[in-house]
Amino acid sequence: MEVIKGSSMMIKTARTLIEDGWSFVQDEFDVIISAENKLTGEAVSFPSIGNLKRWLYEKALSY
Repeated sequence: MEVIKGSSMMIKTARTLIEDGWSFVQDEFDVIISAENKLTGEAVSFPSIGNLKRWLYEKALSY
């Protein structure tokens, strides 16, 4: 995931999650469409950018 676009909170949270074992799948517009944690087996898909933002904000609050 070379290019991460979004607010500074989204970028910082995504980078922290990558360090914690999360991997992200992006579409052709570099928008994250799903995430998976290989360590825990947890996976989530994002049907809209709003879903992605909410999930990242919830994750940020847990750190």
